[in-house]
Amino acid sequence: MARTSTANGSKRLLSLRVMTCRLGVFALSYSSASTMAGEFFSIGEVLAMLLEEFPDVTISKIRFLESQGLIAPERTTAGYRKFTAEEIERLRFILREQKDNFLPLRVIRDRLEGETSDSLLRPDDVTDPSMPRGIRVTSPAHPASRRPAPRATSAGGGRGVRRGPERYSRAEILDTTGVDDSTLAALEKIKLVRPRMLGSEAVYTVNDRDIVHLAGRLTALGIEPRLLMQWRLSAEREADLFAPLVARVASERRDSAAGDAEKLLDDLLSLGEELRRVILRNLTGHLRQPE
Repeated sequence: MARTSTANGSKRLLSLRVMTCRLGVFALSYSSASTMAGEFFSIGEVLAMLLEEFPDVTISKIRFLESQGLIAPERTTAGYRKFTAEEIERLRFILREQKDNFLPLRVIRDRLEGETSDSLLRPDDVTDPSMPRGIRVTSPAHPASRRPAPRATSAGGGRGVRRGPERYSRAEILDTTGVDDSTLAALEKIKLVRPRMLGSEAVYTVNDRDIVHLAGRLTALGIEPRLLMQWRLSAEREADLFAPLVARVASERRDSAAGDAEKLLDDLLSLGEELRRVILRNLTGHLRQPE
């Protein structure tokens, strides 16, 4: 009898240990899954993930999509972007729409906001024969089905308003971009960057910071700062082409004129960037090694 009681006690102790072990494994697995679900990625890591499917994507392209309100990555306390897995999938969807279907940003934005959620595009969905060519039905789980991050709106109307420009001192620009003072001075000399003066202090915007960062990377690859003026001149010519088109729409006497003009500018910027990239790829194709 005593031997039976001892055996039963041993079995209960063994079962308890197995259960404890299993609970420990479950807790570890749950912890790992939670860590991955809440993981953040830097803009450089996001770029590396996208390059295989979208070889033409650049950091400036990702930043441009953010400036248009299509993606809304969080920010660290230092101001650096951090992307969730969901935001990366949203970004993939936007890039596929542009690459495969040549849709303008305003159409992509409308679909992301659910205004045409029954006709979203997705490469792995089956085409509905009753819809126009290229239009596919998406599943509710698709990242485009979720609503975008809330944006500030004016009290009078429902249109989104852009966040006020951040300001950087000269020291902060040098620190965040990694360029030296002489390079920044050279960029200012050719008017690639035009800081405003507040008293005796130069003040830079977010766009200034991004320009300095990209220019610094180009100089590190061997392009002299003075030669970067070609980019400014090209951009100025492009802006001169866009200005009368946008101004004409904005001057029309209808309530939606201002919004239509802004959408037109978005489309012109996006398509101009895509056209420039394709032309450059065509002009530099002979520089690549044949496969």
